[in-house]
Order: sequence, then structure tokens, then C-alpha cells
Amino acid sequence: MSAWSRHHRSGGFGIHSPYAYKFVRNVWRQRLPYYVYDGMHSLIDTIKGSTSRRQRLEMDLISEKEAKLLFRVTNFFNPQHILQMGASTGVESVAMLAVSHESRLFLYDPQIEKNALAVRVLQSQMDRVDCYDGLSVALDEFLAVAEGGLALVNDCVNAGTLQRLLDAGTVVILRRLNRNEDMWDIFDSCCDHMTAGQTYTNGKIAILNPNAKLQREDFLLWL
Repeated sequence: MSAWSRHHRSGGFGIHSPYAYKFVRNVWRQRLPYYVYDGMHSLIDTIKGSTSRRQRLEMDLISEKEAKLLFRVTNFFNPQHILQMGASTGVESVAMLAVSHESRLFLYDPQIEKNALAVRVLQSQMDRVDCYDGLSVALDEFLAVAEGGLALVNDCVNAGTLQRLLDAGTVVILRRLNRNEDMWDIFDSCCDHMTAGQTYTNGKIAILNPNAKLQREDFLLWL
């Protein structure tokens, strides 16, 4: 019943909020191709071709479906400033930066120099990436220039950090909910903290939009 309900809701059925209906239909479940999809497919396919399944799990290689969703979400909100916590393989950064040549990425990852794959993937984008090994500095500098903005969380961080971002109007994306219980706890804490806005999740990735003009609602969907 849960699977059917999520699939039904993902088609827009039973969603009364015009904003949520538009987001679910045109962003979450959009099936039309975008110009960057071919490049994203090639990048992920190249990584898959040079790694084993176990290696891909250990390096947290994002699925092509999720990478496309990241691009669509970034395209929808079109932020000039993006904060990313955890470099992962760098594919997420490439997907988000592909939306606008004017956007800038604040990347927090104290281990980035040891992540050869991420460094290689991000090499062509490094003139638009500011790297930080301290989260508080990255957060302060991001909030100093970002009006709203967007934040992607690949690694667990203190829930208070995300609540600060939400209070500033930042759209927050949480990944790996199905692989890390702590991420679920952080998501639940953020949901409890939000007094307005909407959240969307399929149990693997979650999008939290703290827009003060939106009624507080949560949507469990199928990607």
C-alpha cells in the first residue's frame, strides 16, 4: 500500500498544493531529456567501467537517476551559490554546476585531497569551486553571500547546521537516507524544525524547501 500510495502521489494525484503539484510533475518526475543528460551518462558510465560494484558502493557513486534529479532541482531553484558537504565522487557537483556557468560551489570536505576520483572529476570546474576543510568557515562564507541558495548533504552533519541553513531560506538536499540511519535522524529533526515549507522524499534522497509562503507539508514519493 505504501508503494502504491507513493507511486500514485508521484503522478500528482491527491496533491492539492499547486506549488507541490508543479514541483512533483515538472521536477521530481520529469521524464523529458535535458541537454546535460548525455554528458552525465558518459561520466557515470566511465566511472562504472573502471570500478567494481564493491568499489562503487564504498565511494558512494550516485545513480544516474539521482544525478539527473539533482540537475533538475538545481535548475528549478537556479541558485547562484551552492553549498556541498562531502565531495563523494564529484558527479553531484558537476550535475549542479551544469545549470549555470555563473553559479559557484562551496565544497566542504576535509579529505578532498585524498579523493583522487573527485579531484579528477572536478578538475574542469575548479575555477568555480571553493574548497574548505572547516564546516563552520564554509557555512559562514556561504550564508554571507547566498540569498537562499541550495545545499547538498552527502555526509552526516550536525542537525543544527542544517536548521541554520533552513532558517536562512536555503533549500537542503539530503542523500543516502537508505544507507545511514543518522541521515534519517537528521531528516526527521529538520522536518520537526520547519514551521513552513515542504519536503519530498523517496526514502533515499530528500529535498527540504523552507519557503515561508508555503503551507507545511511532507510528501512521500516514488522516483
